[in-house]
Order: sequence, then C-alpha cells, then structure tokens
Amino acid sequence: MGEPGALRMTGRALRAEWTKLRSVRSSWLALLAMIALTMLLSLVAASLSTSNANQTKISVDQFHFVHQPMAGDGTVTARVAAQADSGAWAKAGLMIKDGTRSGSSYAAIMVTPDHGVLMQADAKTELTAPSATGPRWLRLTRTGQSVTGYESADGSTWNTVGTLTVSGQPAGGQAGLFVANPPKLHLLGIGGGRIPNYEPFLGEASFADVSLTPAAGRTWQDTEVAPAENEASHRAIGEGAPFAPVLEGSSTWAADGSVTVTGSGDIGRAGMGGINLTDVDRVRAGLIGIQFGLIGAIAIGALFMTAEFKTKTIRTTFVARPRRTAVLAAKSIVLAGVVFLTGLAVTVPAYFITRPMQAGNGYTAPIYPESSFSDPAVLRAVLGASAFLALIALFSLAVGTIVRRTAGAVIILLSLLVIVPTIAGGTSESAYAFINRTTPLAGISILQTVELSPLSTAVVTGTWTGFAVLCGYTVAALAAAFWLLRRRDV
Repeated sequence: MGEPGALRMTGRALRAEWTKLRSVRSSWLALLAMIALTMLLSLVAASLSTSNANQTKISVDQFHFVHQPMAGDGTVTARVAAQADSGAWAKAGLMIKDGTRSGSSYAAIMVTPDHGVLMQADAKTELTAPSATGPRWLRLTRTGQSVTGYESADGSTWNTVGTLTVSGQPAGGQAGLFVANPPKLHLLGIGGGRIPNYEPFLGEASFADVSLTPAAGRTWQDTEVAPAENEASHRAIGEGAPFAPVLEGSSTWAADGSVTVTGSGDIGRAGMGGINLTDVDRVRAGLIGIQFGLIGAIAIGALFMTAEFKTKTIRTTFVARPRRTAVLAAKSIVLAGVVFLTGLAVTVPAYFITRPMQAGNGYTAPIYPESSFSDPAVLRAVLGASAFLALIALFSLAVGTIVRRTAGAVIILLSLLVIVPTIAGGTSESAYAFINRTTPLAGISILQTVELSPLSTAVVTGTWTGFAVLCGYTVAALAAAFWLLRRRDV
C-alpha cells in the first residue's frame, strides 16, 4: 500500500512543478531565448567561417626506396622481419612505382607499429588490415593497372587486403622495398605564440625472403624519394602536409639475403596514413551555438526556484509538500526533461542546416571528413549538446536555490559561464584553455567527434573527461542545494 501512495505523491509533485513551469511566462521566454541564441550563433559561425586548407599541399611522398625495374605484370614479396617502433605511423613495406620521382603513381602495402597493415594507391585510396600486427609477410601483384595486396603471418596462408586500380601505372616502373618515418612535431614558443617545426627522424626495418618475379636480373638500387628542391623551398613549415628534409637512408644486405633499410619521410595524404590536417571539428562547429544558448538555460534554471522565493509562494509550496527535498527533486526532473527536449529541438536542425553551409565555405573532404547523423560520434555530440544545456539548467537551479535571489544567481552564473570565458578567449589562450578544463564549460567537450591536428588548440580535454567535470559541478551544487534547503528557514 505504501508504494502506490508514494508513486501518487511523486506524480503529483511532478505535475505541480510542470504546471508551474509552463504557466510562467518567463520560462517560455527563457526557452525561446535558448533556441534562438543557439541557432543564431551556429548559423553565424557556419556562414562566416571559411577554409582554404584543401588548396594547400595535402599529400606527401618521401621515403627511402630499394628497387629494381618491373617490366609488365609481376609480383614482389618480402617478409618484414622486424620494425623499429620509431612512431605509431612509421611505415615499412613494398611498393610498385612509376619511377622514383616524388608524386609519381604508386601502389604500396606496408606495416605500421600501431595501426596494422595498410595498402595505398596514389595517395587517393587506402585499405586497412588493422588486426595484422607483428612480423608480416607482404606481397604486391600487378596485373595491368590493377594491383592486389596480400599479407600473411607465416608465408603460407595469405589474406587479401584488397585490389586497387592504379591508372597512372605504366607497363614498366620500379618495384621494391621502402621505409618511411614521419617527422616529429615540435611547437616552439616564440613571442607568446607557437611556431610548428617538423624534425625528421629515421625509421628502420629488416626484410627477409625478398623476391621479384619475373626477375629483372639487376642489382637493387637505393633512392631517396623526395620533393624537388624548388617545391620544398616554397613550402612553409607547418603549411599543409608535414614536411621536413629527408634524412639520407640506407640499405645493408646480409649474406643470407636479408636487408636492413632505414628511411625518413611519409606517404599518404590528409586523412590517410596518419596524416592529419583537420583543425576544425565540423560537427562541433555546427553545434557551437550552445555556448550562447546556455544563457537561456541559465535563466530558466535560476528562475525556476528564485521566482518562488521572490514571490514568497515557496512557503505555500512547502506547506502543501513538507518534504522540501522532494520538491527540489521534482523541479530537477521536470527542468532537466524540458530543457533536454528543447535542446534537441534546436541541435538536430542546427546539425543539418550548418553542414551545407560549411561545405560551401571550404570545409570538405579530405581534410574535413564527412559524417552521417547515424554515426555514433555524431549522435553522441547532438544528444550531448542537449544534455549539456540540461545540466547547465540544473546547475543554475542549484545555484538559485543556494543564493535565493534571482539577480545574485544570474550574475554569478553569467560571470562564471559567459563573461569570464569571453574575456579570457580574447586575451589569453592559456587562460581560456584553463577555463574550458576546470569550469562547467568543460562539458562542451562532449561535442568532439574527430581527432584534430596536433597544431590545433581547440581541444583542451577529453570528450568524456570534460563532460564528467560538468556532471561533477552539477552534482556538487545540487547536493549543497538539497542540504541547505532542509536546514534553512524560508
């Protein structure tokens, strides 16, 4: 008998708080402000922000090549017996290439220390076998303009990585082994800013059981594949794909036919082979209006409690429902639900409306990858944006309960969540990053959907780490509000 009665009391409390919320004009004005401000800032940001990053150098083709001529169709095979872990995207493998000029057509299959086996063609297409780790047998077979890549753990059972069409491949060309190791990025602090500097590093791999069929009958040759000197001299460090002078590699053959190869550089393009030039998260940018829309969430959260203190109707509420904590709990549930659903009503349209605007302003693949609304990361960002607004409203409700004055609560909240971050963003990058890590605004990290370039300063905390910070503030503020509400005289 007790449980149905408790459920009825809970239901009545929720209906009472819902009635209060929808019957107060200021509540609807706050929700409308949240919608309008969120959409406005998102649209302004999407329309004014432009990028020409895809017009910069987005591919890189520089490595040490140990090769022989390949006439017509053929196969090159080798076992990568060992590879130095000189970087997560260090590359060692086989290549069939139209000569030795940087930028000429190629097909390659390679192993990496942390990302398994990759197969590339002309820095346009990439296939992966991420589960393939450790020493691997690799094979490339060319038939006309089709190149098929294989990998094996033992040299007996071969797995097909895929077949790629390489339209620029002539009947001849060069085939052999290659090693590349991406340059290390150092951000140098100069005059309060940060200047990127790429430093070349040698990678190393040992190959065994090397074979080329049909045999060319030639000795293996070494070539440093690198951009022409005039091309390199006109590229600014940090502009486009990572560039650094290629360190001279080498090959050392042993009596048993194995060879150790060293080399630096990289192959691939933006979005391929670990080359990341993305400096803007398109999904986050399309939802960034919540940083402005949170003003509406602050208003409705603070007013939902302080309005009753101001009009003294809180006394009537507590007479009707003496359990004060139940009243605050009901307010929290109703407020969170209303703000979350209202948030969805603006974040979903904002995502779809800003996508074509961004694309029209240069934010397109390959540097800025496309996404689908059904992608888990996108769904998490859209739902997370609404959850962010709901948590801000709950945090504001707690502050309003503690302060009990509308003006005082709103001043505190606007100062913490709007004014100070805005000033810091215009004056100090480090201060702005600190605020976005340590205040409730850290919850905006839930919008992150892609890994940004190491040069980007947009990400200051992990996706869920920042959201956990916001949750922590909200829980702590609500706990204080519940404690004070029980002990104070109204």
